[in-house]
Amino acid sequence: MNFTAIDFETAHANYPCEIGLSKVENGQIIDSKSWLIKPACFPYMNPWNQRVHGISNSHLVNAINFDELWSELKPWFDDSTLVAHNAAFDMRVLRAALAHYDLAIPNAEYFCSVSLSKKVWKNLPSHSLGVVCEYHNIKFRHHRAGDDAEACAKIAIKAFETVQANSLEDGLKKNGIILKKL
Repeated sequence: MNFTAIDFETAHANYPCEIGLSKVENGQIIDSKSWLIKPACFPYMNPWNQRVHGISNSHLVNAINFDELWSELKPWFDDSTLVAHNAAFDMRVLRAALAHYDLAIPNAEYFCSVSLSKKVWKNLPSHSLGVVCEYHNIKFRHHRAGDDAEACAKIAIKAFETVQANSLEDGLKKNGIILKKL
């Protein structure tokens, strides 16, 4: 049961200002980190995004660009299975950041924990990160990438435990989830 949970916060559209990663090995979270990123649109910040995550220009003035951070991030992605809560958004941001800096897309596959939670906990009124975390009593600081990535990892672990999965592949198969190529 090995995978990496990912979450982005954005300054505007597909311009990341924070990334969070949580690595799971053998069904246990072994490492979680987050980094502030100076977005390519700096100093512009969409006021709505800023209100959601609370990250402002003053937080980002000394942050490094995504391309400068990539050498540290890349090992988390290579030959990995990624998971994100609303994976379409996070994978779009990742692809856009890689394209902006002309960086190669890593060899990785991904799945969405929203889709997984909809299959496992059909009774929930919503499958948003906040609702699923509240249902499982997972405490976190919402809309901060490190906390959101770790919460996503915990949700995926709980989902696979719920269906008594023997492996990541088994858990995805039991829920009819197909891995997508990054």
